[in-house]
Amino acid sequence: MSKKNVIIIGAAGRDFHNFNTYFRGNESYNVVAFTAAQIPDIEGRKYPAELAGDLYPDGISIYAEEDLNRLIKELNVDDCVFSYSDVSYQHVMSIGAKVNAAGANFVMLGPRDTQIKSTKPVISVGAVRTGCGKSQTSRRIIELLMEKNLKVVAIRHPMPYGDIAAQKVQRFAKLSDLEKHNCTLEEMEEYEKYRSKDNPNEKFERREYQK
Repeated sequence: MSKKNVIIIGAAGRDFHNFNTYFRGNESYNVVAFTAAQIPDIEGRKYPAELAGDLYPDGISIYAEEDLNRLIKELNVDDCVFSYSDVSYQHVMSIGAKVNAAGANFVMLGPRDTQIKSTKPVISVGAVRTGCGKSQTSRRIIELLMEKNLKVVAIRHPMPYGDIAAQKVQRFAKLSDLEKHNCTLEEMEEYEKYRSKDNPNEKFERREYQK
């Protein structure tokens, strides 16, 4: 049986997670490209071979989403996997219609294929869009757990502004780690709140959850 050629439609976040959990090492598929929206200056880069695995020794190219129609035809794509958020139902289905019109299947992966098993108790904080208050909610949950004398670690996926390979695992145990990992001002504003005298918790960023 021949491999299916796949494009993952994303925004340098959930798309990388979907690749790592479902497609990496999966010999039934050949991921030929990522496309990027929302985040500036992502297209033209590559998802590095170090994270892509043995099936992708040259890494995987990232293109602008506006090139999707052309890529489907030029790369003989079978499936396009939608993998980002902060968009309306109308936007998602509009992308799906464009994918189908270009001759490919439109796919969305479910939780059974993408969730990660943990050996520790986990509280997951999510929202329908950016700016709903996930950070404040997360910090309040940490405060409540600390009141019960529990050790708490916060985990999130890294923002994709820096070296993607260097971001496979980042540990923030003290404020100086923010400079060590070359954090942007946006990242510093988010992470330093986890290191106050009243909230001395570690924070991890993981793009590579097997490490």
